[in-house]
Amino acid sequence: MKVRTIAAILAFASGAAATPSVLAQASQEWPLVIEHAPGNASTCAPGAGDPIIRVTGSVMSLRFAAFPQPIWTVTLAPDGSFNAVVPSYADPNGARITVPAGTGPRPISTLQQSHPCGYRLVPK
Repeated sequence: MKVRTIAAILAFASGAAATPSVLAQASQEWPLVIEHAPGNASTCAPGAGDPIIRVTGSVMSLRFAAFPQPIWTVTLAPDGSFNAVVPSYADPNGARITVPAGTGPRPISTLQQSHPCGYRLVPK
């Protein structure tokens, strides 16, 4: 009886892993190259340290390998886009994050609110 119960649980679990709601929560990550907006490279932080974008479901965040917290986190619209000012570890007044519509790696723009430091986050 125990063997049948375990087999049934395993079969159910393997079937549940393929459901759309579970697949929608799968994480996607891509490494980035951080480009400075023209004219601000000498006055803004370089943004070095192996940056990545992580997307889980509709939540996107900017992370660095050496820093445990996300720099910013946004909730994407159904088409994958975002455009608003959000809290940011890089700026106490937040940053404007602009994400074009899509589902895969794509360039993202950021603009810090306290000082004119703009960045373009480009997938490697």
